[in-house]
Amino acid sequence: MLSLDDWREGLFQLCWQQHGGSGLGATLSEALELPTADRGWLLERIGRQREREAREIEKAGKRR
Repeated sequence: MLSLDDWREGLFQLCWQQHGGSGLGATLSEALELPTADRGWLLERIGRQREREAREIEKAGKRR
C-alpha cells in the first residue's frame, strides 16, 4: 500500500519542472486524473530520464 507521503511525492515529481524546462510539468489536475498504472510508469520513466541527464551533465563537465 502506498503511503500518503509517497503519493504526495509522486504528484510532486509529475508536476515539478526543473529550472531549464526538464520534467513533465503536468498540472495537479492532470496528475490526479492519471490511472494508477500510467502514474507509476511515468514516475519510473522520470527517474530514468533524470539519471540519464545527470550522467550527461557529468560527462560534459569532465570534457572541459
